[in-house]
Amino acid sequence: MNKPEALSRAQEKILNAWEGLQPRERILLIATTIIIITLVVFTLFRSMWNTIDAQIAETETYRKNLSYIVENQALYQANRAKKEAMRQRLLNADSKVVNKLTSMASTLGFDVTVTPKDAHKTADDSGTEEQEIEVTLKNVDYYKFIEYLVQIQKLDTPMFMRHINMNRTSALTNSETKMTVSITLMSYRIKE
Repeated sequence: MNKPEALSRAQEKILNAWEGLQPRERILLIATTIIIITLVVFTLFRSMWNTIDAQIAETETYRKNLSYIVENQALYQANRAKKEAMRQRLLNADSKVVNKLTSMASTLGFDVTVTPKDAHKTADDSGTEEQEIEVTLKNVDYYKFIEYLVQIQKLDTPMFMRHINMNRTSALTNSETKMTVSITLMSYRIKE
């Protein structure tokens, strides 16, 4: 098989140039070629090594994240169950909280005013609304007031007391002391 003519001429030129070099120049050319090849090989291996190190580091990060998920899965499931239980409690609770508070106070014989404020969405993504309710009781007996607080606490509707303000309205010092009470309650409901 014959070599292409262009390849033969190129080989001839390289051979003539090689033979025209001094021994010192030949050694320098060989050394330069070896250094260039060594640098290219080193650069390629270094690049491959960096890629492998990056993949190992990424795999280790994924492994740590997976381990974290496995370790905290039970806690996540428990918190999720609590959230769902609260959601069901909110769904099952009677939305007529104002009526409940008014009827409980009337049953105990209180002069009551229940004022709901505008509901506003909570900061989380639960889809709930926070309802502030102002309850004002006049001429209330202390022990009946405590009974009213206990009844509020027993309601199915999740409700929290934010503020209580009590002022004595009679000068009596015994248990018959009457007072005016203002209670700020927070109620929660699923946004409709």
